[in-house]
Amino acid sequence: MRPAGKSWEMSELLLLSGGIDSIALAAWRRPSVCLTIDYGQRPAQAELQASAQVCQDLGLRHEVLEAKIPGLGSGRLAGEAESPHSKHAEFWPFRNQYLITIASMMAMKTGCDTVTIGTVVTDRRHKDGSEAFLHYLRLVLLQQEGALGLQAPAANLTSEQLVRQSNVSPSVLAWAHSCHSGPLACGTCPGCQKHSEVMAALGWSR
Repeated sequence: MRPAGKSWEMSELLLLSGGIDSIALAAWRRPSVCLTIDYGQRPAQAELQASAQVCQDLGLRHEVLEAKIPGLGSGRLAGEAESPHSKHAEFWPFRNQYLITIASMMAMKTGCDTVTIGTVVTDRRHKDGSEAFLHYLRLVLLQQEGALGLQAPAANLTSEQLVRQSNVSPSVLAWAHSCHSGPLACGTCPGCQKHSEVMAALGWSR
């Protein structure tokens, strides 16, 4: 735990997927470390490339980990049949919990005391984007050695509001890869649809 009565500066590790929300958070929060994880998702290479370019442009430290579990996935991200446990095509069982766990390990290794994730208000359609999920994961991290913090600064914001809050430049956000289906935008998956809607709302669409 943090020493009582002693000032400290939070050191954040950001889970950077290369999508709109995490890129905006990188520009806004300026974390100590950005971590991109290849967990076997179909768009992994595009996400890694987008994240690397964004960190180069913003002058941020970028770490990459490979922890592939494609055989445990479902839906578009895994190129498998959709799960009967969710009506959402991008659902991957326990994915966020898995990624936060890995990010916590990296936070300990790199001397960070907080894991930051890019949850936005529309992610509440998934149980692992809910306030309850965040609450219980915070308790789990605090109960373990290191007593890491977990925060989702944009949990009550839409993606459009987050981008405006972050003041991220259009040239940096242009690297975002949101497709759930592969390295090239399919234009039809929920990720591509969201990307188009957010860019149009910002007035940045072509």
